[in-house]
Amino acid sequence: MSNPQIDTLGLAACRGCDLLYYEKSLTGGKKLRCPRCGTTLRTAIPDSLNKTLALSLTGLLLIIPAMYMPIMTFTVMGLKGTGNVIDATRVMFLKGFPFVGSMVLLASILFPVAKLALLFWVAFSLKVQRYWSNLPLLFRTYKHLAEWGMVEVYMLGILVSIIKMYSMAHIDYNTGFFCFIALVVITVGSSAVLDEDLFWKLMEQKGILNNDSKPSGSSAALPRTAMEAGLVRCEDCGKIVRQIQAAPDEVVRCPRCRAELHSRKPRSISRTWALVLSAAVFYLPANILPMMRVDFLGTPDDETILDGIIYFFQTGDFLVGGIILTASVLVPLFKMVGIILILLSIHLNWSGWMKHKAGMFRFIEFIGRWSFLDIFVIALLGAMVRFGSLTTITADPAAPYFTAVVVSTMFAALAFDPRLLWDSHNHITSSKEKGLNHV
Repeated sequence: MSNPQIDTLGLAACRGCDLLYYEKSLTGGKKLRCPRCGTTLRTAIPDSLNKTLALSLTGLLLIIPAMYMPIMTFTVMGLKGTGNVIDATRVMFLKGFPFVGSMVLLASILFPVAKLALLFWVAFSLKVQRYWSNLPLLFRTYKHLAEWGMVEVYMLGILVSIIKMYSMAHIDYNTGFFCFIALVVITVGSSAVLDEDLFWKLMEQKGILNNDSKPSGSSAALPRTAMEAGLVRCEDCGKIVRQIQAAPDEVVRCPRCRAELHSRKPRSISRTWALVLSAAVFYLPANILPMMRVDFLGTPDDETILDGIIYFFQTGDFLVGGIILTASVLVPLFKMVGIILILLSIHLNWSGWMKHKAGMFRFIEFIGRWSFLDIFVIALLGAMVRFGSLTTITADPAAPYFTAVVVSTMFAALAFDPRLLWDSHNHITSSKEKGLNHV
């Protein structure tokens, strides 16, 4: 039931629990957190537009040397092996792993390039005050790609590869290595200085930004959630829109970014169950089958994920062994178990530990991409350890299954709507949450 007396101007809602609140000005890098679920509602970034424009442009200038120039050269008994990011992708296709190669290509090259290009174009357009009609679509696309561009995970894969080969080969660090480090720093930095709320408001108001705009009577009591107030929060840009009674086949779109509007993600529970159970099915062969094949003097040696972890522990590299154990074994398992617990919590109306479950889901969203570490390591070593009959490294049958586990759990986190967890929660009374809307 809509509430026509509530003015949507100056209203916002938490993406994690749908708590309705009045916006307020922030300065100096301060963060605003939801008092109900702990989600970061907004972070104020000083001079965000100029910083984003400068960093995204710098990142684009680094793309070609970082991707095409050799990263490292391994020398074993006078034989040299070298490669770049492109080679690490190509070798997966040549060895008969098109699915793995496609994901490496997307995560390490195409999506990072697209992210920087889209961010630069949006920032540049806002800077010169050219408000193209497709600007909201481009910024929405950037947001959807943010999870899948993984240059920082790839950088960790390079470091693990160095440690793995350190005792077996002489390593020379080429120009591409330093360019890639710079690219990682710039890419992470461009995301850190981006104030999404500022960008959306600049697009909506065509360059006239007024963070302090509030409706008259902003001290009035609000319903607890946007849904209770008859309002919908756009998943892409965060704009608050009144619910519209539409026909079943009619698509209602956000007036600001043109994304489809839904009070909750359609079929979120069923899609999340399907994806997390698919990941559980893939998890067993991913850990039982060999992940990497090392041919030394014509003798093959197949290694599972666990074999690689044991190798690092036996050689005293406990840090690297712990990183691989965490990223390749524990993180996928934690994601599957965590999502299943949250789904069961909704089905069985478990009302305790709500803020902890919300925090666990945010952590699941954050760590999902880091499980790609093992895949990147295999791709890198497969490209650079090619010493003919002496030794070569290639992927093994577990690689597609492991990639499927990572992709499935990431899609499961994207499919799940955390607001459903709070919709089913009746433990916290209205009196306890009185006044939470004035954050």
